[in-house]
Amino acid sequence: MTVEKPFTVKSYYDFLREKKIMGNLCEDCKTLMVPPRITCMGCRGKRLRWTQFRGKGSLESFTVVHVAPTFLKDKVPYAVGIVTLEEGPMLTARLMGVDVLKPETIKIGMTMMADYVEENGKPLLVFKPL
Repeated sequence: MTVEKPFTVKSYYDFLREKKIMGNLCEDCKTLMVPPRITCMGCRGKRLRWTQFRGKGSLESFTVVHVAPTFLKDKVPYAVGIVTLEEGPMLTARLMGVDVLKPETIKIGMTMMADYVEENGKPLLVFKPL
């Protein structure tokens, strides 16, 4: 897939609005990065191209938030987790479809799938158990 958008946060969120997780692939060292960057994290190279991630992964860690920033205070309690995508990169995102009142039911290693919601007119990546 050839994409002509710059490697910016705006482009990343534009893709989320299209329900796509897009990041970079370094043509030199094959490092995968999400969100996108303008320089490779592996070799500091600049030969990057857009690549799409499937959105499936496993839960590495999580926490339940009870004291949130002002713009999320109406969401507490909520869970935030780190998900390792099948392709390798890790993403931090809010977890939905989990019982935050019974965190013992949220299991490290459980299979997660990306989902897309809109809050306050902005696209948001979340993960749900598969």
